[in-house]
This record gives sequence, C-alpha cells and structure tokens, in this order.
Amino acid sequence: MTPPRLPSPRPELRSFTAYGAGRAPATGVRLLANEWPEPNPAGAHITQAELDRIHLNRYPGPAVELRAILSERYGVAPDQLIFGNGSNDVLLSTFLIFGGHGRTTLLFQPTYAMHARLSTIAGGRVANEQVGLPYVLTRQRALEAMARVRPEIVCFCTPNNPTGGLIDEDVILSVAQAYPETLVLVDEAYSDFPGTTVLPALVDHPNVVVSKTFSKVHAAAGLRMGILVVGRELAEAFRAIQFPANVSVVTYALAAKIARDTVSVRRRVELCRTERERVYEALRRVDGIEAFPGEANFLLFRIRGDTAAAAASFAREGVLLRDMSSWTGCEGCLRVSIGTPDENDRFIAALGSVFEPAPAA
Repeated sequence: MTPPRLPSPRPELRSFTAYGAGRAPATGVRLLANEWPEPNPAGAHITQAELDRIHLNRYPGPAVELRAILSERYGVAPDQLIFGNGSNDVLLSTFLIFGGHGRTTLLFQPTYAMHARLSTIAGGRVANEQVGLPYVLTRQRALEAMARVRPEIVCFCTPNNPTGGLIDEDVILSVAQAYPETLVLVDEAYSDFPGTTVLPALVDHPNVVVSKTFSKVHAAAGLRMGILVVGRELAEAFRAIQFPANVSVVTYALAAKIARDTVSVRRRVELCRTERERVYEALRRVDGIEAFPGEANFLLFRIRGDTAAAAASFAREGVLLRDMSSWTGCEGCLRVSIGTPDENDRFIAALGSVFEPAPAA
C-alpha cells in the first residue's frame, strides 16, 4: 500500500533538525550549554505569599516593576523594552519584521547559529562573511562586507558565541552610521561578563537594537526571559506583531526579583573570570590544542583529530562538552562552558586522559 502524501515544509526548512546540544546523559558534569553551573532555585527569590498574590486566571499585565528596574539599569525608557519567552523569541520577532522574503541578513562567521536559523525560518536569505579563527572583525572588513551584500539586517554577537571574543564598538557603530536603513542587531547575551554594552549609543543610532537575556549571568536559563532594547522609533513595530501575553506572570514576577540581585551577578562575574583563566591555562598546556581566549562563560578550542571521538572520550570521563565542528568556521573545535571550581577540576583532569600533555619546556 502506497503511504499517503503529507504536507511538506518549505524547501529551505527541509534539512533542519532540532537545534541544541543534544540530549545530555543523566550523569556527568554539564559543560556543554553555557548555563550558569550553580543551582538557582525559584524559592530563593520569591516566597509562597508572593506566589499566592500572582493570579493565574488573569492575562499578564505590562510588567511595570520589571520595566522600571531594567529601564533604569539600561538607561532607556520603559517602552523601549520588548520582552519575550527567551532571547530567541525576541530575535525571531526581529527577523520577522525586518527580514523575511527577499531580504538578506549578513552574519560574520563563526557566530551564533540561531541567527541564521531564525532568519531562514522568517523566510529571509543569509549571507555569510567568513572571519574565521582567531575571530577578529575589523571595521574595514565589516564595511566592505556591508557594501558588497547590502543587507536589510546585520548581526553582531559580542562577546561572540562560539569564539568568546569581543567586537569593538567602533566596528558596530561605524556600520550603523554608514547604513542607517539597515537594522543592526547586537546580541549581548554574554556582555555582562566583560561589562561591555552599546546601549548608550542607541540615542544617536536608532537603527541599532540590542538583545539581552537572563539565561547567563543571571543564572536563569530555565526562566526563559529575553529582552530586546530598541529605540522609540522602532518600538511600535515590535509591539504591533508580538503575540499578546507572550511571557507568563510567574516569569515576570521572578525576573523582577532576580534583576534586583546585583550582588550575585558581581560574584558570578568574578568567579567566571578567575575560573575561565584557570581553564584557559590548562588548555594551553596540552599539546595539540589551540585555545582561543574569550570574555564569556565558555572557551572554544581546536584540536587535532576527530572532535566527536574527543567529545565521547570526555563523556566517558564524566565531562559533557559541546562538539562545535558542525558550526560554520568551527571545524575541529570543541567548546567548554565554565563550571564550578570542582567541575572545572574534573574537566582539567579529563584533559590529561583525553590528550597527551605537552612536553616540558
């Protein structure tokens, strides 16, 4: 019997598979998803009495408390904040509004794979400028690519994922100044670690939008709280197409509590810095590894040989990291998230089992 014909996805989506680091084993040190490694229970931020004051029978309101906190921190008006169910939610809105059919997004590879994926889902084209490794994007390189491609959207990820390096603010703002009709998306998911941001430049560059997240330094990846900061000139375009009540009342309440906890953020930033330096030095001591310095909560490194086999060897040592070899420009690369000191000890010990140590100088 001939099986019935079924609806078919658009041609450009037929090769897509589920995004992510894959289903991680139940045991092992999780250093593969760039999450904050320490537990952050919801009960540490919100009491039972506060939960009881959240009425689940009502649709969410305008999140006045969270807007007040973040608008003061970011130096913008409350109505310049667009909230979403994780940063990928607000990023998709960006590509739906300013990308789509017949429009092009310019990416500087290697970079965050979801930018290309979301652009394609929205119906747009992707143009890749291959920067390579080490990842150094100059002003001249960026402007030359812009002149050649003439995109409707250009994306900068800083610190860049997966390379961890910063993109100089002058590079981004030079592009924004030279191409005022292009939307300049700056993904700052990891910017709290080095303490950098282009947010003050929004006043003079209304074509710049900046995405933020609670998933990294706020240790709340499970909360799914994403933020897009936009100029007032563009804010209404986002509100016009955004799904109503797209973020839950519980998320808003918890996010407001977490946003006020600046002491924990400062502690995490310092812990990440010291542990990242320690892991980086351990990587540099291994023969056959090229480690790339970074400013986020992960490190990218290139190896000789089979990345899948190396990742499997780490897993047998109880350490789960990310095989990045399928990402554009990351051939031969693995990425390790910065964990707790004990978890990083496990990773450093596993290095000695998976790779031969470098000979003494």
